[in-house]
Amino acid sequence: MGADDMHVVMYKVLAYLYDCMKRGEEPRKSRLAPGGDVAGPIPQSYWDEIMAQLADRGLVRGVSVIWADNSPTVVLARPTVTLEGVEFLQDNSMMRRALKFLRETKSALPFV
Repeated sequence: MGADDMHVVMYKVLAYLYDCMKRGEEPRKSRLAPGGDVAGPIPQSYWDEIMAQLADRGLVRGVSVIWADNSPTVVLARPTVTLEGVEFLQDNSMMRRALKFLRETKSALPFV
């Protein structure tokens, strides 16, 4: 599993939104955007697809998806994680694998 795998990026986005919710802070769009510290250096089109998946599954709110030519364009209003998103973070086996990957990466590279 790599840092740019869909499940890893999804985990990081959902975890960031959940952390912001718990702290009572509004998420910073610049942190969520491609190249930001949450999503990492991924192409805009890949980020749009990931965010569209999260919105379509009801895991996030405040995310508008505009489809044109079978490609999504995502607009963030006031993104937040839903209860379904929190449960997905905790119960989904791929999310557990993504968390394990991130923990291992962080222990190998503590400055990251």
